[in-house]
Amino acid sequence: MNRTRDWLYSLQRDKNTQPDLIYNMKHFREILRVSLPLVVSTASYTVLTFTDRMFLSWYSPEAIAASVPAMILSYAGICFFMGTGQYTNVLIAQFFGASLDKDVARSLWQGIYFSIISSLILLLFIPLGKYIIDISGHGIEVITLEKAYFEILLTGGGLVVLNGVLSSYYSGRGKTKIIMYISFVGAAINIFLNYILIFGRFGFPELGIEGAGIATVTSNFAIAIIYLAFIFLGKDRRFIPITKLVSFNWRIFYKLLRFGAPNGFQQLIDITSFTVFIFLIGLHGDHILAATNIVLSINMLAFMPMLGFGQAAAILVGQYIGKNEKESVLSITSDTLKVAFIYGIGIGLLFLFFPEFFIQFFKSADTVSFQKISDAAIPLFMILPAFLLSDTVAIIYGSVLGGTGDTKFKMWFSVLLSSFLFVPGEVLILKTFGFSAIIGWLWITFYLTLMAFVFWMRFKTGNWRKIDMIH
Repeated sequence: MNRTRDWLYSLQRDKNTQPDLIYNMKHFREILRVSLPLVVSTASYTVLTFTDRMFLSWYSPEAIAASVPAMILSYAGICFFMGTGQYTNVLIAQFFGASLDKDVARSLWQGIYFSIISSLILLLFIPLGKYIIDISGHGIEVITLEKAYFEILLTGGGLVVLNGVLSSYYSGRGKTKIIMYISFVGAAINIFLNYILIFGRFGFPELGIEGAGIATVTSNFAIAIIYLAFIFLGKDRRFIPITKLVSFNWRIFYKLLRFGAPNGFQQLIDITSFTVFIFLIGLHGDHILAATNIVLSINMLAFMPMLGFGQAAAILVGQYIGKNEKESVLSITSDTLKVAFIYGIGIGLLFLFFPEFFIQFFKSADTVSFQKISDAAIPLFMILPAFLLSDTVAIIYGSVLGGTGDTKFKMWFSVLLSSFLFVPGEVLILKTFGFSAIIGWLWITFYLTLMAFVFWMRFKTGNWRKIDMIH
């Protein structure tokens, strides 16, 4: 009798929990559906960047030493506009979740207008960037290469903002496969142009690091053309009235600035702080700078896919908030973090146990210089797993907070943490006391760990539930 009763209770319990299991599996499938194309897309960008720097390391030690500081400095100029423009992604996700198709189209146009304004403003930043490079303390030859590369990248910076906006039209609606395909095409164009312009193949002049910059801008232009062709000639135009809602809309543009500008400013603070770190590393010598650049380039194999997971989380969170299903945000966040951790732990172990395998891709003809660079890089790989896992948590929770519209908190916390902890600490470690680059890397790992913890705590408070972006 007791066994029969226990069996009935067990059956009833399984019946009650089955819907929750199906519900969680639904979210898990959604995460994979949206995130995997974005992860592959960011992975293609990683391969592109990896190949770019590998070619430059083959070209000369000075070229690889100059590439990352110039690229990060150019990104520091672009990232505010890119972070603001890409917030079109969250607006579209929430409007799409709420079935407001006209506001989806309006959001796209306001993002395009913002990217046009951004491209003009970015040109004004070129003299400031060159001045920062001049006072960096790097070697004369490296400075010359940094300035040339920086100027080319920033001249085409508006295309980066525009492409972020155009891709948001698809990512915000969860249609991420098309982004993956376009990324493949853009990466292939860039890699091919890098090869022929850096080394001077097929009758083209040998341009070195300038060739790498021209290849990047040209491929971004090609990506923009492809996106525009799909948006205005594709089948989606039958369902969303894109061409009928071209006019400037202050209501949507204000939302983009109100929620997107703090997101862009937070990215600016983060990348500016990281730029300071890179330039301080350069004070320890070109081979230490080159080693750090190689490690950062390899770390992109993990970092860029994490951004894909984070972007997917923000999209799905935005869509569920638009549907007024805020409880689903908890499951989306938890499941995305699990998936990201599986990837992060796997690649972190590869970094820990096989650093020489990754370093060999950057081997140059100058074996003496390469050996010094390799010896400096290997100890940094020991720190990468902890660096990566802290970064993973910070990215996922930061992206979810962004998807809910809680961008002002992220901005102010990043300002305080960078201004009063991270940057002063790196200045003391790398410049004032002259400690090794390893200590500087440990400090940035601590900084990321603290950021991850605070973002997690902010999410747990549930303050994001009170934010309304649609009305």
